[in-house]
Amino acid sequence: MGFDFPLLSDYNKEVIPQYGVQYEDLAGFKGLAKRAVFVIDQDSTVKYKWVTDDPGVLPDLDEVIAAI
Repeated sequence: MGFDFPLLSDYNKEVIPQYGVQYEDLAGFKGLAKRAVFVIDQDSTVKYKWVTDDPGVLPDLDEVIAAI
């Protein structure tokens, strides 16, 4: 998609619990990630965090872009 920064997809579900965005049980599926956005700088500092329990909700993209 033309990003000039890394984008994490946690296929093996290793990072999800470390960031506290894990559903214990969502409609019978175990360990899925909540919809979340983190912007992390080069010093590993979280500059922006957005998490929702509602998978139908999207973050404010202007806020995400401003954090990047």
